[in-house]
Amino acid sequence: MAGEDELKLLGMWASPFVLRARVALSFKCLRYEYVEEEIFGNKSELLLKSNPVHKKVPLLIHNGKPICESQIIVQYIDEVYGGTGPSLLPNDPYDRAVARFWAAYIDDKVFSSFMMMITGKTDEEMAEGTKQLLAAAETLEGALKECSKGKPFFGGDSVGYVDIALGGFVAWVQTRDRLSGLRHFDFDKTPLLAAWLERFAALEETKGVMPDVEKLVELSKRRQAQADAAAAVIQAMAGGDELKLLGFWGSPFVLRARLALSFKGLSYEYVEEDLKNKSELLLHSNPVHKKVPVLIHNGKPICETQIIVQYIDEVHGASGNSLLPADPYDRAMARFWAAYIDDKLLSSLLMISMGKTDEERAEGRKQSFAAAEILEKALKECSKGRPIFFGGNSVGYVDIVLGGFVPWVRLIDHSTGSKQFDAAKTPLLAAWLQHFSSLDPAKAVMPDLERLVAITKTNSQGN
Repeated sequence: MAGEDELKLLGMWASPFVLRARVALSFKCLRYEYVEEEIFGNKSELLLKSNPVHKKVPLLIHNGKPICESQIIVQYIDEVYGGTGPSLLPNDPYDRAVARFWAAYIDDKVFSSFMMMITGKTDEEMAEGTKQLLAAAETLEGALKECSKGKPFFGGDSVGYVDIALGGFVAWVQTRDRLSGLRHFDFDKTPLLAAWLERFAALEETKGVMPDVEKLVELSKRRQAQADAAAAVIQAMAGGDELKLLGFWGSPFVLRARLALSFKGLSYEYVEEDLKNKSELLLHSNPVHKKVPVLIHNGKPICETQIIVQYIDEVHGASGNSLLPADPYDRAMARFWAAYIDDKLLSSLLMISMGKTDEERAEGRKQSFAAAEILEKALKECSKGRPIFFGGNSVGYVDIVLGGFVPWVRLIDHSTGSKQFDAAKTPLLAAWLQHFSSLDPAKAVMPDLERLVAITKTNSQGN
């Protein structure tokens, strides 16, 4: 699709990372085809096939071979076209290492502070982003003095690798200056960097590819308006002073949230999501992972199952029994065992359920039995001589976390003919499973085993 002996760059006009690739190609005086991608809508088949891991721009295709990630692309261009235009990376190995260090610093500190300024949900978060960017600018002022050795650019007399890395953000620095009325590369605090910005932006090679600041200002205002509208949508759809849970009936993670709400005796609206056609509310409420469960409380979304359970316990502490212990050390131990369950038990259950070979499934059973034996000891320790629940006499945080897997443990027992929580090897855990499953708050939200068996058979036949 890309053609032989050709350069093709897939990008998005406003991306600082795409700009790096374009600036490198410009300084190398290389001809290439530029393809603008609709990264917030329908990404092209070429992009998805060429960058299946991240599905992001920039993407350089050279002789049909894709190269991803902006810093890798810039280095590739410099190495392949070493005889064309100025060298971007220094010849000396140590100087190259230093250049790569500062390029990594820019992505770590400058980019993160920019994101905090742009996407911060509160004035405090945005102010912290500005503070961090100004601090990064002062550090880069020292780096410029060190790398340039008194010359105009990080690369010395000519633009180099660090100039390209930082240069991708020039238009966005100017945009934030315009929107905030503050100079982020200030002549009083960072005179070398302020002069560098003006010098870099004035070069013919950069002017030819630099996005228009007015367009970036308009884009920023439009994105802010969209973010405000999205918050309004969540507020309107979720309603005030209400609890709404977005979930999928067969998810053990959603079950945890339902168990927590049930044991707390809380009323809430449950919305079943079609995971193949996710609702606008889910996509707005969890734009990072786009997954369930999502709890919406007074219009504010809370994501990730363990975080949701802790939130429910903290906000509704007066309702029902406390799920997390009052003692800080006991709380830490409860969180430790909850993390262990997600790390060890979940991975082994997935191996049993999804293993493609008998060997993989057998290894999953071996690992699940080992995890069960460790959890047997944890139950004895956490229950403190009252080995009914991890929380002692009443259901606690670890019980809720493990309880989310109860239907799936029963499903695997049904399909394999063996007990995951075996009364002979793990008597406390086997008794715990029976006690927990018999509780009315658990029975009220527990998915039907026959339905799980049916959907598992359907998925197996579909594969």
